[in-house]
Amino acid sequence: MSRLRAWAWRFVNLFPREQPERDLAAEIDSHLQLHIDDNLRSGMTPEQARRNAILKLGGVEPTKEAYRERRTVPFLEHFLQDLRFAIRQLGKNPGFTSVAILMLAVGMCASVTIFAFVDAALIQPLPYRNPNRLVEVTESVALFPRANLSYPDYLDWKKLNHVFSSLDVYSGAGCVLSTPTGAVPVPAVRVSDGFFRTLGIHLAMGRDFYAGEDLPAAPNTVILSYATWQKRFGGR
Repeated sequence: MSRLRAWAWRFVNLFPREQPERDLAAEIDSHLQLHIDDNLRSGMTPEQARRNAILKLGGVEPTKEAYRERRTVPFLEHFLQDLRFAIRQLGKNPGFTSVAILMLAVGMCASVTIFAFVDAALIQPLPYRNPNRLVEVTESVALFPRANLSYPDYLDWKKLNHVFSSLDVYSGAGCVLSTPTGAVPVPAVRVSDGFFRTLGIHLAMGRDFYAGEDLPAAPNTVILSYATWQKRFGGR
């Protein structure tokens, strides 16, 4: 408990107060004067007595510094001193201070944006079931290492597949939506029937694609995103 009180007292003493400094100076002067008086009684001259007393004490300023280190937390005290000095200097140059704060704000915003992108793209796992088992496979030719895959090739790959637990395709072609004000282009993706099951995604409402609904002869079937359902169809 005494150690805890000692550390609490050190943190309290981080804030500058004039009285402890005056008490410290008075105490050191008192000790110094006692040594000087002893030296004078031993026959030394006043100059020799004072010099010898200071040497025996270890120096006035080093003694004060040693006492302060025991009284406070030195690295925090130095940090607070530097901080107060920096604030005073910035207060004397408001123009420079404004530019510095603006540049710091821009730098912090850029850093946060970059970190958010890296966190979402590289650190956080994909929001799918078993994201570490998801891979993308493509065609590869000399001029285009990641070439698009044709649908007939996909059917052949799926028939001959003995490696993946499932194999599905998608194509971000987009589509045109008929509205009362005319045709509107909207983002859309054409997918094979097992696309959502491969990703491990469960629909909030309605059904998933049936097997075979990705065949050319099958009727057109659409799954809406939540935003489209709310914005285009009023949540009906």
